[in-house]
Amino acid sequence: MKNRQSDEPDITPETTTAEEEEEKVEEEEKEEEDTDDQENESKGPGKSKKCAGFPWDNDRLPRSISPDVYNLTIHPNLTSAHLHGKLEIYLTALNSTKFIVLHAVDLKHISSALKQNGERVDADFVECKELEQWAWKARKAVEEGDRIELTIEYEGLVSSDLQGLYINTHSDKNLKQTRSAVTQFEPTFARKMFPCFDEPNFKAEFEVAVVRDPGHVVRSNMNIKVSREYEEGLIVDVFKRSVKMSTYLLAVAVLDGFDYVKRTTRNTAETVEVRLYAPKDVIKGQSSFGLDTAIRALEFFEKYFNISYPLEKIDLLALDDFSEGAMENWGLVTFRDSALLHDELKSSVLAKEHIALIICHEIAHQWFGNLVTMDWWNDVWLNEGFANYMEYRCVDELYPQWNIMTRFYAENVVFSQETDGLSSSRAIESSDESNLLNLFDAISYHKAAAIIHMIAELAGQRNFQRALIEYLNKYKYGNARGSQLWNIVEKHAKLAHSGVSIQTLSKAYISQMGYPVIHVGLDGNDKAVVHNQTRLLFTESTDKNDESWPIPIHYRTSSDDEIKLHWLRHNDKDGESSEIIQSIANLVTWELPAPSSWLIANTGGVGYFKVRYEDEIYEALTRQLQDNHSAISSIDRSMILVDAFDLARTEQLNIQVYLDLVEYAQKEEDRMAWMLINKQLRTIESLIEETEFVNLFKDFERTLVLGIYERSGWKDTKKNPADKGLQMEVLQMACRLRSRDCIKQALTRYNKWMNDGQRPPAEVHGIVLEEGVRQGGPSAWDKAWTAYEAGASPTERNQLLGALAATQDPALLNKLLRFCLDGKIKPNIIPRVFSAISHNEAGRSLAWRFFKMNYDKFKKILGDRSTLMTSCIRYLGEPLSTREDLQELKDFLKEKLGSGKETKLDQVFEQVELNIQWRRLNEEALQEWLKSWDDRRRQLNRRRRRVHTRAHRN
Repeated sequence: MKNRQSDEPDITPETTTAEEEEEKVEEEEKEEEDTDDQENESKGPGKSKKCAGFPWDNDRLPRSISPDVYNLTIHPNLTSAHLHGKLEIYLTALNSTKFIVLHAVDLKHISSALKQNGERVDADFVECKELEQWAWKARKAVEEGDRIELTIEYEGLVSSDLQGLYINTHSDKNLKQTRSAVTQFEPTFARKMFPCFDEPNFKAEFEVAVVRDPGHVVRSNMNIKVSREYEEGLIVDVFKRSVKMSTYLLAVAVLDGFDYVKRTTRNTAETVEVRLYAPKDVIKGQSSFGLDTAIRALEFFEKYFNISYPLEKIDLLALDDFSEGAMENWGLVTFRDSALLHDELKSSVLAKEHIALIICHEIAHQWFGNLVTMDWWNDVWLNEGFANYMEYRCVDELYPQWNIMTRFYAENVVFSQETDGLSSSRAIESSDESNLLNLFDAISYHKAAAIIHMIAELAGQRNFQRALIEYLNKYKYGNARGSQLWNIVEKHAKLAHSGVSIQTLSKAYISQMGYPVIHVGLDGNDKAVVHNQTRLLFTESTDKNDESWPIPIHYRTSSDDEIKLHWLRHNDKDGESSEIIQSIANLVTWELPAPSSWLIANTGGVGYFKVRYEDEIYEALTRQLQDNHSAISSIDRSMILVDAFDLARTEQLNIQVYLDLVEYAQKEEDRMAWMLINKQLRTIESLIEETEFVNLFKDFERTLVLGIYERSGWKDTKKNPADKGLQMEVLQMACRLRSRDCIKQALTRYNKWMNDGQRPPAEVHGIVLEEGVRQGGPSAWDKAWTAYEAGASPTERNQLLGALAATQDPALLNKLLRFCLDGKIKPNIIPRVFSAISHNEAGRSLAWRFFKMNYDKFKKILGDRSTLMTSCIRYLGEPLSTREDLQELKDFLKEKLGSGKETKLDQVFEQVELNIQWRRLNEEALQEWLKSWDDRRRQLNRRRRRVHTRAHRN
């Protein structure tokens, strides 16, 4: 297929006018920054409403003082979990002020001293716990340009809540436990380990020293400068001064029982040492892939950004206890063990892809996020959206045979639109500072990545790369805002023939929540008609939605597979013209080069919108998919189904249209398509599981999967990762639907493993385990638990956990849930347990009851309103689908959490509302369609029997 858009747009040399425009934009940005600082200052001074006697009354710190260097010495006692710290902060006064304010939480002030230009000055120390701030009120003002030295001695705790400096525990196969201490500072937890200016735009250099036991190993962002004896037989490791960076990127790890492997880069400007650290009993045989991928990713990004990696080393640290997937600390990247360690014999290709993507994500951050950091957390998408986008570019470069970019649409566009179609969604660029952790969501990561991908494709990849290089060079070791990036992109590329600027395009999709749906039809068979763009909201709303977007419509037709581009302009609020081609209000039409029976809008899935086709096009697409589905690309097939499925959640489309379309799947052999189809059908099945026609729907599902199941089979002959992934998807679906052959094959392999030690291939091992435990009773369950406790491979442990949750025995499910409370299952794994049980019809209600009865215990283990706690609530709440269920959920959480806005919980409530709405809109139509399908199936079977009988007689 020839893609016209693959050619780079023509770039004309910059003129004086463009340079003047850039200077004007920079002046406006500087004024905006000054205004923000002035607003911050105006809100802060004066008596605090929260703390008597405190001189500041704003969560954000004043801008009158800026840190230059931190000289920090800490002694974390891993036995007592006590922390002792000494800190010298070298500061510069930017404005005249009589007080210094910084962040500290859960720390005890012992003593402090203040020097101004080398002379000691008197200052009173005050604390405001509500603001998480400490302040020193000087007797005389410091003046602009003064050099200040603040010395602090303090105490704290090494926590157990996976925030700040916290305890990480590891148990070997003999259940011997070791304790280490590691940091997780993003977004605002550095203040839990040491007093600091804990905001991303207070960048400084750090000199770190750590007191440790002789048997421990300490790692930090930089290499060790010197190790020396301390006192009482202890050692102090002193690290080199860091580059200028934000507090959330500082990292310390005090390790007990860890080992490492190391290699160096070959294709970087300066040789970089790369080490992978993991517990000694698990590192063997699981480090090679992660280490190799990290080295190659470093080399790729240094070449892509044309900027040398600025540190001498980078460490990769595999942890048992970790709340996220990974954290990009500069030079010391921390990972959940399952996101870094890979056993070629025990880990599936899906796990391998997952690890590669996460490693590339964190290495991308060393430039996008670390070298240039967003100015404030409302622009966190600048960090996470770009890292999410670049991880796919990186893996595609490192492992081209994986065709990883084919997954980008499903894992970024589709995934984020599920959240972004809710009225409780938010804009990418958010002004909500009530809970910064809420900003680390599908919108900042996946929607932002999708928008970046769209703009990069429209601008041209080489032009976009040149813009990123200029952006990183211009703002390195500093902070930037999203608008500053788009200004630079605008310099390097124009959106030809669109009448839309990069700034206008980016602002529409980044500053507005949600996304548009457009209606597409044919006037006759030779003219395309696109009209009626509106914001797509899944749940019914009486709110007036006046959002509009400029929409790049890449399209192809049944008669022409060349991709072309037309624009549907929005009614620009700044008064720009909205007429392109023949545009009337919200309408655009254009002539097609040849008569066509169907047209696919947004071909390739590059645009961030959905398409509602006229009925005639849906009928033509249905016929095309049945006759020759490969005439439509796999991404387009997936997109047509996704949009139809999502529109059927609303009143915009009858569910029967989706069912007509998906019936072609008997012939589908694409992994991504099946991944999405499986998820869609499973969602429908869960919503109708209490109806009288659920078994008929399962018959329909079995009909779809039977053909590909027979073609794919159980043989371990697949070499291509996509083929292995397809096989895994199909086998999971067939066994879930209780296919007799699938169950038989799974049990046969389970018994061979149990009796003869003949291990199934990694791709099917999890399916085999689940079926073995499901059928095997308490004995099989106990064996799986023993294997889980002794398992060294994180991927295999996850498979075993899924098998344990698949049992149909309520007593065993209760046992698994009790293990979450007594420490046998780690806190960061508990959401995975609830997720797995929520997919088990026999355990869903049981798990919800158990959670409600033990809520206070889970709150103590997971933390109040923590990401882990919210994930548990989401996994348990989102499958609910009745008014009674919803009211019970709301009443329970109101009792436990009180009233108030909780964005992620509001999304859970809205998802249940959507489930209720789906049943109201679609159950009757679904039952009607299934009966018609069943009649067709029976007629076909009767004809086949008659043909068979006649052939037998002859």
